[in-house]
Amino acid sequence: MDGKEAIVGKILSDAEDRAKRLTAEAEARAEAMAAEADRAAAERLAAGRRAAEKRAEEIAFRRETVAALENRKTLLAAKRGIIDEVLEQALALACAFPKERYLAVIERLLEAYAQEGDEVTLSSAAPFGERELTALRAFSANKLRFAGTGSFEGGIRLENATCVKDLSFRALLEADRYGTEQEIAAAVFPAENAHAE
Repeated sequence: MDGKEAIVGKILSDAEDRAKRLTAEAEARAEAMAAEADRAAAERLAAGRRAAEKRAEEIAFRRETVAALENRKTLLAAKRGIIDEVLEQALALACAFPKERYLAVIERLLEAYAQEGDEVTLSSAAPFGERELTALRAFSANKLRFAGTGSFEGGIRLENATCVKDLSFRALLEADRYGTEQEIAAAVFPAENAHAE
């Protein structure tokens, strides 16, 4: 029986050695897999942090940009309001011209825009009437006709069979608004214009 026991002992010893070796290999593989999982998790965590930081920077940049644009829009709206106010004051000033200056402006408008036979409508706010208008040299030279007064802000309107020319002071200011706005902005906001140059 000693031979049998020796064989059984040998088999058990080999089985135990094999089990220890397989256990050691399994533990090594498990440690390697755990280490790989830890490394992958750390990489994902780092990548997630980098992505979150980048996203936070993008959001902050976007918010700063939007805030800067909103501030710019507010500033431009305030400037537009000031320019509109200046233009309204210019219109009120033109409508309140003294009679002689008002007549001189109307004379220049007739010389520049009237065509023979036009009908002239005078602003009801003009400081003179039909008699003074029809006495203007440009009125008689172009054989114009007085059409009455109209409810518009200063100036005149010329009308013939093919067109109506709105030469009211408001229409004249609006027609030249772009150039006028630039002049007003240069006068009212001189420091900003110095930066633009």
